[in-house]
Amino acid sequence: MKVLVAVGSKYGATREVGSAVAEVLREYGFDVDFADACDIGSVRFFDAIVVGSAVYGGLWRKDAAALVRDNAAALQARHVWLFSVGMTQVTKPDQPLDEAESLAVEAGAIEHKRFGGRLVVDKLNFGEKALIKAINPPIGEFRDFEEIRDWAHSVALRLQEDAFA
Repeated sequence: MKVLVAVGSKYGATREVGSAVAEVLREYGFDVDFADACDIGSVRFFDAIVVGSAVYGGLWRKDAAALVRDNAAALQARHVWLFSVGMTQVTKPDQPLDEAESLAVEAGAIEHKRFGGRLVVDKLNFGEKALIKAINPPIGEFRDFEEIRDWAHSVALRLQEDAFA
């Protein structure tokens, strides 16, 4: 089974999450292509697709969102999972988190998973630093790679089940 793991990542944290997902899928014997979302024009050569994006101000990266929207019809005919990487620890329980939920519906995704992100102030541009100063979120590493790998295992198991169904 040919699987695409595509990511929209600005500072590399989401790319590292996607790489971990791709690595787990390869361990299960899947033929996995791992790429930046901006480098993928079509999903037609893939049986399953995992798309992840960093979340800024409630929005997915434009390249990842465009990959989903531009290929929505093709995605609906495939196994699709989405994941978001961001500051999940600062959101309120009833707060709409980002546009990923509508993208998941548009793509017919099996699941959309949220992971904590990484916030390193030294990497931010001037405008981003001003925003961070205003909202004062926690700074540091909040990605849980055990949780990420566990989720990737669940994706792989679902793909195996469906491949032999």
